Amino acid sequence: MFQRFRTAFGTTLGLILLCATPVLANHVDTANVTVTCNAFSFSVAASELSPGTKYQISYTIETSPYSGAPITGTIPLTASSTTTFEATVWGSFPALIGTYNFTGTASLVGHNTVPILFSPTSISCGAPPPPPNSGKGIDTASFNGNRLLPGDSVWFNANFTVKNIPSTGGVITFTNSRIVDVETGALFTSSAPNAQITFSPTATCSSTTFSTMTNTWITTVPLTGDDEIFLTGVAIPVPSAGIPAGINVTWSGTFNTTGAPGMSIEWKWGAAVYSSIATDSNLLEVKAGHHTACRQSNGDHAATPEGVNNRNQPWKGFVISGATGGGDANWTGSWSGTETVTPTAVTDPGPGPKG
Repeated sequence: MFQRFRTAFGTTLGLILLCATPVLANHVDTANVTVTCNAFSFSVAASELSPGTKYQISYTIETSPYSGAPITGTIPLTASSTTTFEATVWGSFPALIGTYNFTGTASLVGHNTVPILFSPTSISCGAPPPPPNSGKGIDTASFNGNRLLPGDSVWFNANFTVKNIPSTGGVITFTNSRIVDVETGALFTSSAPNAQITFSPTATCSSTTFSTMTNTWITTVPLTGDDEIFLTGVAIPVPSAGIPAGINVTWSGTFNTTGAPGMSIEWKWGAAVYSSIATDSNLLEVKAGHHTACRQSNGDHAATPEGVNNRNQPWKGFVISGATGGGDANWTGSWSGTETVTPTAVTDPGPGPKG
């Protein structure tokens, strides 16, 4: 009888072991999307990650009926000591018209894939909202007589003022940013940052942070504005061949004031040379407004890098003469001429999400 019990127990234990679900390491757990007629937010959570290991989370979103190429994206990450990861990203697409269902998947690349849960799962969309108001800004300035040498960096920075801010607030964006040597047509960088400036009824001072994920400066400003509001900036290392003295440089981009027609923007830019400057834009602690910057109540111009290096030395101490600046206390460089842009309505590109 004992033998029969042992055999039966062994058989039962074997079935339990065979039926047990294996525990997966390195996996995405959940993926959720909230969708509207022209935008979405994607939230993802992963766990059992190996600390210090680099991963990628990819996602694909499709509509039914078909309405253009799927929306796809990738989130790079390095696992922390917690072995977990959570993130939310936002995106937009030309407005849908009609009724659509959504499907999609999210993957921890090389490991596992899960279906995306959508909220709502189906959506009915009417006529799209009015198109954004857009205007192209182009502004040119000349560098001074100092040739720029390898090892130094040029802090390109722009600021603006604005009229006719709505009493309820508004948002200005600056995209398609290009900084070009007029004579050669060469770009100083292929990734000049975008900008998003929110005029908030609840803001009491101006602040800015840099989003590495979207390559965008995110700035919040009180409704009263400022005579100089930080627009965007980028520190570009001088190439090995150097940069000639006296060149003409054009900075251009597209301003949008979606939902706030009638806003008028006056913008300008400068370029100061630094012998040392942070490669992480958030370590610069850029001053967001001339007079309204949070915790930076000094007379420095907007776009001044107010931060310090790992030796507690201010970045401002490394400014030298060159580009449009004269060194000393000229931390942003001298300004170009001021250009006025009044964005106007643009044609909507048509329905359907685009990848």
